[in-house]
Amino acid sequence: MSVDEFLAWEPGDGLRYELVDGSPRAMTGARRNHDDVVVNAPVALRQALRGGPCRPHTDDIGVRTGSHTIRRPDVTVDCGPRDPNDLLATGPVLIIEVLSDSTRKLDTQFKVIEYKALPTLLAILLLDPDDYAALLYARETGGSDWREIALIGPDTIVPLASLELSLPLATFYADVL
Repeated sequence: MSVDEFLAWEPGDGLRYELVDGSPRAMTGARRNHDDVVVNAPVALRQALRGGPCRPHTDDIGVRTGSHTIRRPDVTVDCGPRDPNDLLATGPVLIIEVLSDSTRKLDTQFKVIEYKALPTLLAILLLDPDDYAALLYARETGGSDWREIALIGPDTIVPLASLELSLPLATFYADVL
């Protein structure tokens, strides 16, 4: 299936899908903590980014990671040109994935590799839904090297230098933990 066919495709079964190497793959459902963290992230980011060119989006907006692959990160901050009818991010700079038992390996290994290959992407934040713990991958300024930063504890600051933004880790866990 091509990307255009996938974007026009509506299976009508109520499930969310990613396109992986030309094949639609159903996404798993989420537990309450996972969903609560996913809801908190774009709310916090929208407030912090208000008035600028970048906007956070939920998994309704896909990220094209290959010629026949569209991923649906939990949250994407897109700083690219904005068309109100777009179904894909045009300039993703930050991707957030909230980890779950069923997708942890996929998110932490395979998707991270795909995401790091995106030329506009500057940071990947992997959040544990059950603890104040995260892993941040940050692209070194002007380069292709990535730095890995472990973030532990509610008062730990998440340094999103690419967005000129720093948020306490607790922001993502408001009313969750």
